[in-house]
Amino acid sequence: MRNMALVRYIRNVTWARKRILHNNYSPRILTKRTAVTNTEPTKPTAVSIGDAVRAEFPVGEEVCGFVVRTVEEVKELHLTAVRLEHLATGADYLHVARDDANNVFSVGFRTTPMDSTGVPHILEHTVLCGSRKYPCRDPFFKMLNRSLSTFMNAMTGSDFTIYPFSTQHPADFKNLMSVYLDAVFRPNLVELDFLQEGWRLEHQDVNDQSSPLVFKGVVFNEMKGVFADSQRLFMQKLQNGLLPSHTYGVVSGGDPITIPQLTWEQLRHFHAYHYHPSNAHFFTYGDQPLAQHLKFINDNYLSSFDRIDPKTEVPEEPSWSQGRSDHVECGVDPMAAAAGGEGGQTSVAVAYKLVNITDSYENFVLHILCELLTSGPNAPFYKSLLEPQLGSGFSPSAGYDGHTRNTSFTIGLQGVRPQDVDQVLSIIDNTFQQVAQEGFPQSRVDAVLHTLELGLKHQTSSFGLALAMTITPLWNLDGDPVEALKINSKINKFRKCLDENPKYLQEKVRQYFLQNNHKYSLTMAPKPGYEEQLQVAEEDLLAQKVSALNEHDKIQIWEQGQTLAHKQEEEEDLSSLPTLRVSDINRTVSPTPVLDLQLAGGVNVQLCQPPTNGITYFSAVLDTQHVPPHLRPLVPLLCGVLTSMGAGHMDFRELDQQADLVTGGLHVDTHTAAHPYHVGHFDQGIVLSSHCLNHNLDHMLDLWSRVFTEVRLNDLDRFTTLVNMIATDLSNSLVYSGHRYAMTSAAASISHMSALQEEWCGLSWLRSMKSLSQKKDLSDTLEQLRQLAALLLNREGMRVAVNTTPDYHTQALSKLESFLSGLHATTTSSATHNNFSSTPVKEEFTLHTRKTHHVFPFPVNFASMALPGVPYLHPDVGALRVLPRLMFRFLHREIREKGGAYGGGAMATPGGPFCFYSYRDPHSTQTLATFSDAVEWVLAGNFSERDVEEAKLGTFQSIDAPVSPGAQGMRRFLAGITDKYFSEHRQLALDTSPQDLITVARTYLSLAPIQGTSLIGPHNEDIAKDGFWNTVHD
Repeated sequence: MRNMALVRYIRNVTWARKRILHNNYSPRILTKRTAVTNTEPTKPTAVSIGDAVRAEFPVGEEVCGFVVRTVEEVKELHLTAVRLEHLATGADYLHVARDDANNVFSVGFRTTPMDSTGVPHILEHTVLCGSRKYPCRDPFFKMLNRSLSTFMNAMTGSDFTIYPFSTQHPADFKNLMSVYLDAVFRPNLVELDFLQEGWRLEHQDVNDQSSPLVFKGVVFNEMKGVFADSQRLFMQKLQNGLLPSHTYGVVSGGDPITIPQLTWEQLRHFHAYHYHPSNAHFFTYGDQPLAQHLKFINDNYLSSFDRIDPKTEVPEEPSWSQGRSDHVECGVDPMAAAAGGEGGQTSVAVAYKLVNITDSYENFVLHILCELLTSGPNAPFYKSLLEPQLGSGFSPSAGYDGHTRNTSFTIGLQGVRPQDVDQVLSIIDNTFQQVAQEGFPQSRVDAVLHTLELGLKHQTSSFGLALAMTITPLWNLDGDPVEALKINSKINKFRKCLDENPKYLQEKVRQYFLQNNHKYSLTMAPKPGYEEQLQVAEEDLLAQKVSALNEHDKIQIWEQGQTLAHKQEEEEDLSSLPTLRVSDINRTVSPTPVLDLQLAGGVNVQLCQPPTNGITYFSAVLDTQHVPPHLRPLVPLLCGVLTSMGAGHMDFRELDQQADLVTGGLHVDTHTAAHPYHVGHFDQGIVLSSHCLNHNLDHMLDLWSRVFTEVRLNDLDRFTTLVNMIATDLSNSLVYSGHRYAMTSAAASISHMSALQEEWCGLSWLRSMKSLSQKKDLSDTLEQLRQLAALLLNREGMRVAVNTTPDYHTQALSKLESFLSGLHATTTSSATHNNFSSTPVKEEFTLHTRKTHHVFPFPVNFASMALPGVPYLHPDVGALRVLPRLMFRFLHREIREKGGAYGGGAMATPGGPFCFYSYRDPHSTQTLATFSDAVEWVLAGNFSERDVEEAKLGTFQSIDAPVSPGAQGMRRFLAGITDKYFSEHRQLALDTSPQDLITVARTYLSLAPIQGTSLIGPHNEDIAKDGFWNTVHD
């Protein structure tokens, strides 16, 4: 699915999933996918927060050591921005005042390494391991269970490091701000923490001095996992090659072969200059008073610093007189969709240096231009590169990138045959030439601008957090973060430029692409034995390190390992850490009023009327219980292509164009939901969703009507292109989401719903798509999809949810009635709220214990063990939901601190399985044993009442997570969870006792009748010889 244009512009950075429980690295700083979109004020106020701020903080006013530089209103985002400067240190401060209770704090630093030792990344980990005020081990992770935060994280980018959090609780905000500020400005930075988080030499068996010395360290193992993903490797090499002269020419996260060059002393020196207030940016957001933030930050931290020159400037990249090129090698991807037959695993791309990131308007124009060039089937490069099936998808990094000093644009393909590389490069040049001659249809420009404007009104529950992420790259490089948010003025200026010069965009194409000599061509191809080559390089480096050791060094390494092991086992005094209490959790929750209706002869409709800012949200579930077994595996494929093939008189290009002009996209996905109280019963289907401005509802429903009644599942070339793209996206997700695939695989043998989820979104689905992408003729598959669509695209078994503003619900229901009446119906058309059933996925399927090792050429493992859980309203569900957070203390210590994995833990999904997992883990069977040890740890009662209280706090971070207006009522609609059920579920978690936790650990984990185990990773000789394991090679 395409990213919204607004998201890609405003955020100025590519985000993906990052550390919620752990921090992560990417050359393009990565975290959760969160759109920067508009949220209306959450509560009415007699005097708006913006008015109050303007009155209290006039420009030039000195407040708590800061001086107010500017106060600006951004009307389109309903916010008031206050820029301040700390007088003593020069620290930059931005406060965004807004009527939003989900307040945000972030402190960031420009971090500009000049080598690939990963010093900013390792420093990010190490500062969170203890500070002057909070000297316990790893207070960051301890706070995860002492807070009701809606987000906690820390991230390293190519030239910055940030530490953001969000919370709805004022006391929690102050607690977390104190912990974060003490961590960054007064960290302990002890050597043992550096060795644990960064890298160290240690005996393979820490208790056996005769065992060989090996490399260990969390970041060392993390980065091995990062670059096991060839797409991430390609992205990194592309940035290094395009912008080589300064900090972008190195790997800020750390190259595993270079990380062991970093010393503890170098880390401390880097902190002294980079983590200084003179190099800092402070950000606060929400409805809490600014003055109290300023006073706390100044009095407790900044007042003890003087101004320095940190010398962290990032210069513009010198322009080249001619283009450059390079080639890199990677591992063979066993799951890659090889377009064009054997050998189609080459990636090729051309990247262009654009303009300084601080030129806000020009980058806005370039963003729109790049969207027009690449986004959707009407884009020139989609037509010229994807549709001829020269590759399986766009190359990594394709599109506009606005996170470095000089922004850039990349275009290319992955899944290319080596003999087609030159043709791809030629097509890129020719496409630019064609666009420069022909320009873009006005309807395409209008569609991109509509997406921007709709995005300004679309509301999310994490607006402030996304805003912090958005402004960081620009602000970090001395750009104006407030100016960048003034989207309406840029849109108006852009429209005026187009009116005055119809060839405005064509001239930009010539300027930035045809006449731009600063372009970098990169190819990447798999090399057999690549992983072994990396392993040999690591072993050679290890041998060099070991050979340089004298006897004193060896004794010191042994003693250091023992000291670290003992430290990791110590019981800690956590009394210094602030905390909330369970009493801070509300016992009652505000209801979400909904209205149940029946329209068009029996279709159940749920109406919710929150303040949606003039947008109507539409969702529909189509039941798949009746789909025959031979078609059921194709349900996710139908979801992937249904709105991308055309409908009625519209081919796929016109349908996409119309969707962009009047909606935020037409989305289809698979759906499963466990029954709230019946064990083994579950709802299955596909869910359709879209949103639009109220006045476009007729148009949006008309598009859905045409998809239902006239979908064009007959274009074999188009279908083949989509299959290749879906297969490529899935293959690319494996290394990044290996723990998710491991959990889905582990659970597949222990419940019918989990088995269906594995078939629809697990490794089975990935392998199915790989197989389809390698077929020369997909006619039979397309015919099966036509059969499946005929079964599903009607009113039978359909239910609908609509969220719209109170003043529009009458019109919305009238339009919905007309839409539903026009759909096909059967004589038995009748929909229930949820069609829960216990139908097995396969008639012959029985629940059973299973161990599966999925062998992939990765240098790290993803492990999981799954056991049957209980329904949402089962009396034991509260204890089972709290139990993973209690176990986190044990699992984090054993898997991450001692084992060196990037992360690990447990999670319990009500109605689904109880799963243990590890992520980017150097161990395999050892970690599986740790999962069992965690159960024994609970059964032994090795925890306190305080531990249980903290586990409840951690659990309620997700239970009581904020809900956006468009998502209100969806828990009821999708899973049958009414407000009454939700309240009962919360009560069960709140009332969990220590004995309850021991009881459920024994009943559901220790004495579980069946369990599933899954390991994704390299060949394991011990497992291969174990007859209880099923080994799968790809």
